[in-house]
Amino acid sequence: MAPSAQAEKRLLWHPRWENKFMVGGGSQMTMYEWAPEESEIRHVTSQNDLQFMKCFAWSPDPAFDDLFAVGSASGRVDLIRLEATKVARNNILSSGPVVTLPVRNTRSCNALAFCNADPNYLAVGLDKVRGDSSLIIWDIQSATPLLSPSSPPNLNLTEDSVLEARPQPRIARAEVGHHRTDGRVLQQHAPTEVVSALAFLPQSTHMLLAGISARWLRLFDLRSAVPATTNIATKVYGIATSPIDPHQIACCGDGIITVWDARRLLHPLLMFTEKDAAADGARPRAGSGSFVNHIEFSSSRRGVLAAHEKDSSYVRFWDLQQAQGSENNSDGERSRESSQTQTAKRSWAPWTAGGAANGNGNEMRHSNVESQEALALVLSDTHKTTSFRKPLASFALVPSKRSFSLTSEVMVVNKDGDLELYAAYDTPKQASWSARGDLIIGAGLRCKVFPGFEDRGVPPQPWDIRIEETTTSRGRNETASLPAFGRGDEDGFPALEGKSVEDKSTPSKPIKTRTYSPASFRHYPLDQSELSASPSSVNAQTPARAEAAQEPKPNGLRQSGERISPKGKTSRSVHQAVEDDISMIMRRRTICGYGLASAKHNAQVVREDLCSNTTLSELWDWIHHSRELVCSPTSRLHGYEFSNQGLLGLWEGFAPLPQVSESSASSFSVLDGLLAIPQISPGDSSLSPISTPAVLDPLTRMRHPLDDLAYGDFTAAVAALCTRRTPGSGRPWRPPVRSTEKLEQRQFALHLCGWSIGEEELNHEIRRWEKEGQQPRAACWLVFMRQYQKALELLMRSTDEMHNLVSGTLAALIPSAGSTLSNELRTHAERVIVRLEDPYFRVMLIQLTSKDWSKVLEEESLPLRERLAIAFQFLEDEALSSYLTRTIDRARTRGDIEGLVITGLTPSGMDTLQSYVDRTGDAQTAAILAGQVCPAKFFDARAERWLETYRDLLDGFKLFHYRVAFDVERGQILQEAVLNGDLAPFDWAPKQILIRCNYCSKPMNPVLDETQKGRPTACPHCSRALPRCSVCLMTLSIVPDCTRDVGLSQSQATYQDTIDDAIVICQTCRHGGHASHILDWFFGEDGARSRGMCPVADCDCHCADEF
Repeated sequence: MAPSAQAEKRLLWHPRWENKFMVGGGSQMTMYEWAPEESEIRHVTSQNDLQFMKCFAWSPDPAFDDLFAVGSASGRVDLIRLEATKVARNNILSSGPVVTLPVRNTRSCNALAFCNADPNYLAVGLDKVRGDSSLIIWDIQSATPLLSPSSPPNLNLTEDSVLEARPQPRIARAEVGHHRTDGRVLQQHAPTEVVSALAFLPQSTHMLLAGISARWLRLFDLRSAVPATTNIATKVYGIATSPIDPHQIACCGDGIITVWDARRLLHPLLMFTEKDAAADGARPRAGSGSFVNHIEFSSSRRGVLAAHEKDSSYVRFWDLQQAQGSENNSDGERSRESSQTQTAKRSWAPWTAGGAANGNGNEMRHSNVESQEALALVLSDTHKTTSFRKPLASFALVPSKRSFSLTSEVMVVNKDGDLELYAAYDTPKQASWSARGDLIIGAGLRCKVFPGFEDRGVPPQPWDIRIEETTTSRGRNETASLPAFGRGDEDGFPALEGKSVEDKSTPSKPIKTRTYSPASFRHYPLDQSELSASPSSVNAQTPARAEAAQEPKPNGLRQSGERISPKGKTSRSVHQAVEDDISMIMRRRTICGYGLASAKHNAQVVREDLCSNTTLSELWDWIHHSRELVCSPTSRLHGYEFSNQGLLGLWEGFAPLPQVSESSASSFSVLDGLLAIPQISPGDSSLSPISTPAVLDPLTRMRHPLDDLAYGDFTAAVAALCTRRTPGSGRPWRPPVRSTEKLEQRQFALHLCGWSIGEEELNHEIRRWEKEGQQPRAACWLVFMRQYQKALELLMRSTDEMHNLVSGTLAALIPSAGSTLSNELRTHAERVIVRLEDPYFRVMLIQLTSKDWSKVLEEESLPLRERLAIAFQFLEDEALSSYLTRTIDRARTRGDIEGLVITGLTPSGMDTLQSYVDRTGDAQTAAILAGQVCPAKFFDARAERWLETYRDLLDGFKLFHYRVAFDVERGQILQEAVLNGDLAPFDWAPKQILIRCNYCSKPMNPVLDETQKGRPTACPHCSRALPRCSVCLMTLSIVPDCTRDVGLSQSQATYQDTIDDAIVICQTCRHGGHASHILDWFFGEDGARSRGMCPVADCDCHCADEF
């Protein structure tokens, strides 16, 4: 159905997808034919005497290829055969037959709609008038003989036989009381209302959609004379139905497009406006905004909706398949989205941006989360045609008869009647990663594979990686080799031969430039094989690294992946982009031992990776340094846990741990029964050193003594930390600020930054910098410490002429007693600062000219820890707090992981870590960092997602041993958290087998609240005896874990746990017994199989086959 067409042109394609279309407007209708083979538009026929035409519709009846319904301003509807004017009958060329459908009261006809399932049904929408209906349903079957004068009517067909041949169910005929009503009228509805749009559902004969009074969407079920209706309050100026999804409908009104499911019409699936089209560069219009006057679903692309805005020169395509809804709704359905309300948006953000929206208590988190209202959420695959020279009047999507077409064609007509065909290359692209790192992209009938890596040998196993670290990270001070997993002794995994990671050579290769992730593959033309590397992505401070151990590359990949273009820039192939993707980087790190065991080793692994920058390695160095300071001998002082705190927590303070009384600590025996913790002797090395001290003394580690007089004194706790770094009696350190109430916090914060606070230590560092050629850095800090003469002498000793020239400017800016800088000198210094390349010279001159330390800290070229050292020495307390907050906000916005130096591994630090993952996709680092505190210290749903994603990634790479090693290390962290009282006991792994009593069918778990212990050979619930062993005929016994662990801890046997107490039950015949007896029965003492039948008489089960 073509909407109201006054003077504007309206374009309508053939309803049965043939290569014909109609253009109508004013008093003229013209039919064209599209010839795709010759790329021609041919004129077929036209009619120019259609006065007062308001709208028209094309009948889908296969018997009439040119049957149109034309609505006029008087409300009359004419059925015409447009192509009949080409044929002369009886030597007379006329305009063809016309059948008129009259109306009682004169008013404008606004909408027409034929039924696709039964073309004899025609719905007519009219303006309102008093005492008459505005929606009329016609049955035009009786008019078909009049429209075919060349075909004589078949007199043998009765009316009943014709009705029976029509599709079912049929529209019921209502009793119309007025005598003037035409007999072809079936039903009349919507009295005193305006019907502006009409559409039948594609595969239905009786479901009719109507736009009522431009403010209601009404669904009529016409099977009964009094149809059931569903009313939705929404502005409707046009309705479109999907030819692919028969229940999917869309309507437009006042610039808002709403998508519905006819089966659940009360709740829209999606709502969007032009503001949501930022993906194709849309900008909101000034004034009242856009007005969508025509929408249409694609017949070749599922879920693609085309829309035209009034007076615009383009057609926009919306891909509704890319919209996702919230999964947290109470009714299990997708939430409603509105661009005008605060409900949760269901569209995606582009991969280069992010956003979040809150509504109705539900929060949607996107892959790039920055809560900024100015950032619009968009549908991820929205695109539009080119902007034509003149504003468009209408369009129609050209149906494609080819399977897997690469383009979507649209025919447009402008206001002058000019036609143009446009092809949009919008073929859907599918991508899939293989378990070995390959990327395959498919589009249409083509696909292309980009290899990620190729294994030419077995990657090293976790037990081959020797990680030497002083294990002070969790409160101990002993050197050990980590991990113990697969240590190669007789009790664990066998030792495999392989080279150590430390045996790698370091080739001298240029630093590799990071390209963006292939996740943006939809922006790659498939025939384009090379990408340009962004010069800004090169980190000049990243040291060269060795290639990953035992990590071969595809033949010629690195050599052919780079070439020098005529302009001298390095061009990188798509293969190189895949190889340098973050998933490949995570795999290389994994096989080098990147994990939970050692922060120092992680820093080394990151430094040796060419695709990683120095920020991540510096963060791991800081974590290692901070734990050496905080965790030896213990990280808990006066009730405060400092192990995972950052500089902000040290400066602002945080809540202490709750005190645990002696009675609470003595109740650990009950917990010991719920959490099975192996007891080991001091000489046993079967456990990793991470868990050894916790197991040896669990009570003392979880107890905070009540006699601690300084409990809850944060200043005393920080002072105790300072005494570890600076023991003895020396001259107390004072920062160069007027006054401070947090002297101890400043002192220990500088220690955490790795900065020397003593004058002699700082002078030693300055001499070292001078020897290493870092004269600007040494001179800068001499100026900060007001040792101006030493700074001048140091610059003059340099052989660099630039250093000598800067010394002259420095000499002019050195303050003297009673003198101030002139305006001319200050202006000259500011001009020099802009031209200097070295950041240390810039901040040195900034401090001398402005005396403002905040401006010094704005120089982000300085390392973050050095800027923090400046802040903790020279800023006042209030200014320092403000600077730390601003730096955290900046790091969270930019996804700078080094911001964890300030936040620490705390809940606020998880926000920074989330932004880092959004920017880089490095879920590995996020999982390793979060795994050390979640859920051991606090719970965060994002951390759980990172951990599961990383575990799945390791399984996808088939690095199963590394995934098990990761789980073992994480389990040790959780075990220690339980022993310290930070985490409630829980089942780390769910029970896989449950034994039930054969009599009462209750599980054989012990009843802990009963006073009587019960017999181990009887059910703890019904006290019935357990089954007997099939070999020794003795009653089986099940000892509770808590009783068993106590017995094992008191045993002095070499092998504390044997198979003698185990129970084996055949899953076929349900017979069994003691494991040692069953094994002896089937295999004997020498291990050779001696029997195969069940030991129970008259049982012919071959139980031995189960072994």
